[in-house]
Amino acid sequence: MIGRDELLTLLEEQEVPFECEDHEQVLNMAESGALKLSLDGARCKNLLLQDKQGGLYLVVTTAHKSLDVSAVAKTLNSKRLSFASADRLFDLLGVRPGSLSPLALVNDRAHDVRLVIDDDLAHERVFLFHPLDSTATIALSRQDLEDFMKHIGHAPSWHALEARQAA
Repeated sequence: MIGRDELLTLLEEQEVPFECEDHEQVLNMAESGALKLSLDGARCKNLLLQDKQGGLYLVVTTAHKSLDVSAVAKTLNSKRLSFASADRLFDLLGVRPGSLSPLALVNDRAHDVRLVIDDDLAHERVFLFHPLDSTATIALSRQDLEDFMKHIGHAPSWHALEARQAA
């Protein structure tokens, strides 16, 4: 498994333009939203979901959207999805909760995890993600993200993902 520094080196070697900013550690979307960053772009929520058939999905959505996991399961032709444990996250992708992003798929050499991005992000030109470590954020253009993900064998699929209805 590679870490933050190796990932940043890999991005540079692949000539993927990005900006990186160090900051205090954040462990959830509320803490991330409170960060004052000089980087511009869409802050994204990243979830590792699994089904009983062994399917694994890294789902990326908007920062404030609460996904309807049952509806997402139907969209992805899965019977039932649940959140992967912190241990499973670390064993599969080498990251701890709060550090997950599509960039962690660089550690999924078996290509077990499918990358799914919410159509609500389709209009965004720049995305903000943690580079395997929640003490930094990097900005990547949508095109550069897609190109890098294809390069590592994890081309994203884009889907309309439903939000949970307010109670």
